[in-house]
Amino acid sequence: MTTNPFPFQVLFCFEDEFKLIVEIKRTDLQSEDKSLVYKWLMIQKQNEKQNQNENEGIQVLTFQSMNQADGEQTREFAEGTLTWNAGTVIFHDDEMDRVDPEHINPRWLKLISQFLD
Repeated sequence: MTTNPFPFQVLFCFEDEFKLIVEIKRTDLQSEDKSLVYKWLMIQKQNEKQNQNENEGIQVLTFQSMNQADGEQTREFAEGTLTWNAGTVIFHDDEMDRVDPEHINPRWLKLISQFLD
């Protein structure tokens, strides 16, 4: 087992051609306030090809509610609804792919870490 060099753990990760949506748990914070410890982030992939501040491409999603029933999970955000089950992932009517947190591109992990600083 390797030690995580980043101050967070990726719990869920989904992507499509244009964006990455991740839930992270901050490992550098101790708080009873879950909104400080858990964050849903959306990363716009087009910044990979642009010469602008990459942090402009990261948005904290505004969490509103969650539900889990019959093998399906739903997260409601002000920006849209994320729903997934064993076969499909949908965010705001866009199909996405599930990414195993162990296989997330290290570039995205570094970008998230810089955003949290």
